[in-house]
Amino acid sequence: MSKAITNPQDKIDRDSKSKTDNDQYIADLKEILSKESGIRFFQRFFEDGYIFRTTFTGNSQSYFLEGARNYALKYFNDITIAAPEHLPKLLIRPKK
Repeated sequence: MSKAITNPQDKIDRDSKSKTDNDQYIADLKEILSKESGIRFFQRFFEDGYIFRTTFTGNSQSYFLEGARNYALKYFNDITIAAPEHLPKLLIRPKK
C-alpha cells in the first residue's frame, strides 16, 4: 500500500526521484542501442513479441500471443521516445 503524501516537500522529492530514474532508464536504452548487439537483441525481441505479425490464431493461443505483443510494444514505445534514430535499424533488417 502506498503512503499518502501530506507534506508538499515529500511530493517534490518523490517526483524528482521518479524523473531521475526515468532519465537513467532513457540513458541506459540509448547506451544499449548504440551497440550492434543491442540492436540485434531488440530485433529478436520484437520478432518474438509479434510486433510485426498477427497474433490471431482463432483459438485461445491468441491471448498468449497478445500478452507477448503487449510486453514488446512497451519497449518499442520506450525506444521511439528515447532513441528514435535507431528505429530504422530495428525495423529494416538487411537480407542475408
